[in-house]
Amino acid sequence: MIPLLLLLICSAVSAQLQVGNIDLNFGETIVSKDGDVIQIAGEKDNIIYALARKKKDFFLQTFDASNKAFKTSALLEFDKINGNKLQIEDLTIVGEKVFLMLSYYDKKEKTNNFLAKEIKDNKIVKTTNVLSVPVESKRKQGSFVFTTSYDEFNYLIAHVGINSKKEQLKYSVTLLDDNLTAVLNDTYEIVFEEKNRQLFDFSDVQVNEHGDVLIATTESYRDKKKKTSVNNITIHSYLSKKDYQKQVTNVSLSGKRALNCNLMETKDNTLHVIGFYSDIKKSGKAEATVEGIYDVTFNYGTGEVIKKTFNPFTFDVKKQLIGERRAKKGKDLKPFYRNIAFVERDNGGVIVLSEYNLVVEGKNAGFGPLTITPYTYITNEIIVTALKKDGTLDWSNVIPKEQQVTVSELGFSLSFLGGSGGVSVSAGLYFPLAVLGNGPEFLSAIPIYHNGQLTVVVNDDPKNIGITVMDDVKKVRNVNKMIPVAFSFNSETGALTRTDPTAFEKKQIVVRPATKYSKSSNTYLIYGGNKEGNALGELILN
Repeated sequence: MIPLLLLLICSAVSAQLQVGNIDLNFGETIVSKDGDVIQIAGEKDNIIYALARKKKDFFLQTFDASNKAFKTSALLEFDKINGNKLQIEDLTIVGEKVFLMLSYYDKKEKTNNFLAKEIKDNKIVKTTNVLSVPVESKRKQGSFVFTTSYDEFNYLIAHVGINSKKEQLKYSVTLLDDNLTAVLNDTYEIVFEEKNRQLFDFSDVQVNEHGDVLIATTESYRDKKKKTSVNNITIHSYLSKKDYQKQVTNVSLSGKRALNCNLMETKDNTLHVIGFYSDIKKSGKAEATVEGIYDVTFNYGTGEVIKKTFNPFTFDVKKQLIGERRAKKGKDLKPFYRNIAFVERDNGGVIVLSEYNLVVEGKNAGFGPLTITPYTYITNEIIVTALKKDGTLDWSNVIPKEQQVTVSELGFSLSFLGGSGGVSVSAGLYFPLAVLGNGPEFLSAIPIYHNGQLTVVVNDDPKNIGITVMDDVKKVRNVNKMIPVAFSFNSETGALTRTDPTAFEKKQIVVRPATKYSKSSNTYLIYGGNKEGNALGELILN
């Protein structure tokens, strides 16, 4: 390990942090008392647009892009629509326009609705209902998934829901341009029978710079006659050059079950379908552990599956996570890992960052809408897996950390609103907007891939300086006292180097990894703060 110097200057005006070759340049302390920034939408006409939250209130905030200085803050409040309350979902820039996205459930019409409000000069100038979906009831209103395209010119909204009476699961999808004109509208339905232990996950959705839409779903059910488990990954492709005609490709995982599934497109028009898998027992049931990571390479232009590769976790990775003794016995990992980032390597391969992620729901206090529920967010070690172009394992390693924070929310639930325990929606935000601003934004990581090298920035407890082994890591108990730490990886071997500060101060600014916006491969807009105040800034890998 080579210790690198961390320089820190902290005042009520500005702050500069340097961690090795990473510069974190912050603007002036934000004078507004309107809560914390929880989302950075991007930059337009030298103005940065952000969403802030204070308790139940949300604010539209703007900053000067040149020096990150605070400009304005406006309370976002809306009249009910036919007696129905609106919920803020997203703040985004599509093309040259700024939009605030909201949703609401219409009790009378029994529809779930998604709205787009265009913003000019910090004012709402136009409201458009971009998707309205009939649903069974408020308790079974389903979930919205939304994302911008890679070039931020299109915006996709999908709705996933289930009709238990018809035993039918349905997703609806619409793709918009910057004028909110729909260039794609489609629905997909399947029979869903809980009695067969059927499981369905709306796993991931991507929109590339060509405007192509790629959706991944996974399905698993028990075939009692054959005494086996059927496990499929389905890729739904809508290509702009084919006028968005749907192309469906089914990938059968014989003897394996996909525990999660994500999409990563590389420059050679190859789609990597990546996730964790478990083995199928002789009885036909899936193991309750994770054996390794799979990569299905796929030509989405033709619908051809090129190769299916299953990479078991290496002994060295298992040794760090479950101990040498259990690793030698061939024990597998618990299924609590979530893929948080994908990076295309210069050699055409993919690097996958998989974080231990667990949400523990505590005991409720209060009644009805006044119920207060504590949720503990746990984000521990990150497994870093480097795959070759053909999907086989190149190297793997582990970023050691233990982070957690408890959030108490009023009348909030993390459960899928479709009303079925067999349906899940993995696609979407890592942390919901409803919980950001209370602690989870300090967790997780900022991955940076530049000039062929991976660097990952995390917050850690000062007691862990110099620690590179999981067994020696001390749990972070106070997120406000954490320090920024950088882990870099050798591109050939995956050898890990940890960069720690040689000096730090109690009042230093703590970065919030969940609140960021990527400007380029080596530059992020970031947000941080301490007891003296908060500030917007920029992270640059030199």
